[in-house]
Amino acid sequence: MTSYQRLLVQHGLIILFLGLVGGFMLLFAVLGQISLSPIPLAFGYVIPGDPAQWRAVHVGNIMNGLMAIIFALLIPLLTLSEKATRNIAIGLVCTIWGNALFYIFGILTPNKGLSLGDNPVGEANWAAPIAFMPAFIVAFVLMVIVVVMLRNLPAADDTK
Repeated sequence: MTSYQRLLVQHGLIILFLGLVGGFMLLFAVLGQISLSPIPLAFGYVIPGDPAQWRAVHVGNIMNGLMAIIFALLIPLLTLSEKATRNIAIGLVCTIWGNALFYIFGILTPNKGLSLGDNPVGEANWAAPIAFMPAFIVAFVLMVIVVVMLRNLPAADDTK
């Protein structure tokens, strides 16, 4: 495993873990309290954000973590230069963290982090730019990464 693959797997696992924690937050948001049944202990604390947003934190981060791990596994199959490999790895780490910021800070703003300012779903506050800007930028970064990876697929081995 190269250092770039290790970087992607490490950050992918951290983001995946964040998604798993988001699953508990989803549970608590749906229940309206912090409770881990069958443990007979419950706290009447209401988790901010609606369950749909916590579902996005849960599923989105798991998917992003898995994406980073899958891309790490694909790197040796591609015909990439060292510089391209480094740029893909760094770009993917930025992508998964940018998306994680979107999911988490989107919960804290009425506009759901879908724009810098007010939009049809709500008003912007301090969390809106933290949610929106990184995700907006890394959406383009990820598209470039996918195109670079597609262009560096090895030729098909038709000898089989």
